[in-house]
Parts: sequence; structure tokens; C-alpha cells
Amino acid sequence: MSIIAVGSAKASPGATSLSVGLGLSWEWTTGRRAVLVEADGDGGVLAARFGLASVPSLVELSGTARHELTMARLQASCQLLAGQLPTLVAPGCGETTTLVLASLAKRLTDGFGRLDDIDAVVDVGRIRPHSPAAELIEHCDLLVLVTRPCFDQLVPLVHQARRTISHDIPTTLVCVGDRPYSPTEMAKACQLDLLGVMAYERRIAQALGRGLPPHQRHRRLLMWRTLTELVHRIQFRVQAAPAGREAA
Repeated sequence: MSIIAVGSAKASPGATSLSVGLGLSWEWTTGRRAVLVEADGDGGVLAARFGLASVPSLVELSGTARHELTMARLQASCQLLAGQLPTLVAPGCGETTTLVLASLAKRLTDGFGRLDDIDAVVDVGRIRPHSPAAELIEHCDLLVLVTRPCFDQLVPLVHQARRTISHDIPTTLVCVGDRPYSPTEMAKACQLDLLGVMAYERRIAQALGRGLPPHQRHRRLLMWRTLTELVHRIQFRVQAAPAGREAA
């Protein structure tokens, strides 16, 4: 299993929408199943945003802490987002989510490592020192930092990129929109590779809530084509990483 962590250095740049989009596009693009995990220490928003129930959630999964994480236990704690994507939602309360992740994050990391036939897209929210999702971030196969190309996002992004690079966490950048700064300039400033650019669209959550279109021609729409390309690039980086580390 690959763990793809998606987060931001500053609140609300679009990390959650990107996480959902990657998860919905994953199996169609890679041929492998995916699970979306909400591990945002500020509290979950997926249930409210996409009309899911508050249970089952991370809380129910944490109740089986004495047992090994299996596919059956994972699926029993998931809900289907847009009727398609198995999703492990977080409680809306940040304090509750933080408490649950304090004991569950390592178990998820270890358990995911034993599940070979599914990949995890993990929405870690805003990354900060002592994040409750730190275990998942430190052991992910790729961390995707999401930002908008503007000055108030740039300074925290640069500092966050330095921290992840210093901890040898493979990290890349996705920009939401291409103004007022160039995404290429943002990537250069924080010394990260630019994975791609997502269009800034206020209605994107509504589009994602309908799920991956069933018809091939609708999947050619810009949003889905962009997400598909991002998944391809993520998969390439994850598959190339072991060879690169061995060569080093």
C-alpha cells in the first residue's frame, strides 16, 4: 500500500478538495483501490461537506485498537463518498480528532503497510509542529503540499517545505490557481517540484460530490483530466522513489 498525504502550511488552500479528487480518480487511473482518510487535527469536514453520517468514523476504528488493522475492520469504519470512495471520516471536533489520532495514527501507518491491494489518500489538513497526523506524514510515500500562489501562503509554505525536506519526507507541490504569482515561482521559492496546478473553482466541492462521471466523455472535463494527470504523476514518483533511494 502507498500512503499519499495531502496537507497545507496554511489553512484553507484546497487540500481537502484535492484529497477527495485524487481518491475518486485513483482506481480509474491506476487500477488499484483507494481509501480516503481524514486525519485533520482541526476536525473533520467531509461528513458535513459531502452529506455523510457522523458514524462510523475514526472513533469507531479506534475502538478496535487491540486488534490488527485488517481490510474488513477498515471497511467497516468507512462510508462511501459519492457512493464510490471508501472514506474514513474524522469527528467534526478538533479536540476529539486530535485525541483519537494520538493513539490511532501509528496503528494506521503500520496497518496500511500490511495491506497490499489498496492505497491511502490521507488528508492531514494544516501541517504544524506536533501534528496528530505526524506519524502518517513522516512515513508517507509522498507528501503533497497544497497552496494558493499568493504572498500570505508563500512564507509559511517555505518554512514548511524546509521542515519536511530536513526530515527526508518526499514532498511535492500543487498550486490551486495560477495567480497572482506563478506556480513555478512558488515551487522555486520553496525548492519543491511542482506536481501540477488545479483550477480555482468555488463549485469544485459540488462537482466532486457527484463523484467520478460514469461516462468516458465527461471524464475529459478539465477538472477530471487534471486530477487524472496528478494521480499519474504521483504514481510515477512513488514507484520511482525506491530505486532512487537504493541508488543513493
